[in-house]
Amino acid sequence: MIWADKDGQKIKATPKEKAECPLCSSELVSKCGSIKQWHWSHKHNKDCDDWYEPESEWHINWKNEFSIEQQEVTIGSHRADIFSRGTVIELQNSPLSSDKIIEREKHYGLMIWLLNGKTLAKGLCLRNKKEIITFRWKHPPKSWGSANKQIYIDVNFLSKNAEKEYNKIKLKPDDENWGVMVKDVWEEEYGNGEVYKKSQMVMIDKSFGEFKKEYLNARTKYKNKIFYIKKLYNNIPCGGYGELITKEEFLRRFK
Repeated sequence: MIWADKDGQKIKATPKEKAECPLCSSELVSKCGSIKQWHWSHKHNKDCDDWYEPESEWHINWKNEFSIEQQEVTIGSHRADIFSRGTVIELQNSPLSSDKIIEREKHYGLMIWLLNGKTLAKGLCLRNKKEIITFRWKHPPKSWGSANKQIYIDVNFLSKNAEKEYNKIKLKPDDENWGVMVKDVWEEEYGNGEVYKKSQMVMIDKSFGEFKKEYLNARTKYKNKIFYIKKLYNNIPCGGYGELITKEEFLRRFK
């Protein structure tokens, strides 16, 4: 945990400091190494909140967008990541089972999920379709189909991925071609009158100039963006639709 209680105040870990757990009141010791984020740890046992997961840099950055009073708020027998405007914002960086998702939603009541797309949505593909954005999620954590609360996904990782790909080819001549495999999809009508979709992977040539343009557009489009899932098709996270909002808009809604 990042915050502990000392003399009625929330404090961060500093070397050789001691404090109390705001949830169970047991003694905490500061862990201030050179590798992991400085944090608090229970002195004599494991964390009293079995919903705890190790604090990542992503967790810390999001918590710091909110006031100290809104971070790590005790609600019943658990410690909510963020509690703002009467709503719990549960930051999720690692896989979670359906049972755990249902359990947390029941415990917190009014809450939303904010997922780290870099770890939980690597196969997420967003597509503009008229006035909505549809998505395909390859190899999704299927447990999220059991969620009944709103799901937001931090997709800033897509911007960073696009920037990495751009940097790999930015010195290549724009008019030089690069072969790439793509899926070719078409429809065929069978003797019974039904139409079936068929597909195969084919090699096409695209110029480095085209790739650069795509990567730069993606870098801008997804920078500091959040994807709000409005609909899951058949309650399975493989596909659905939603909206792309800025980080600033997300904070206006919940901060």
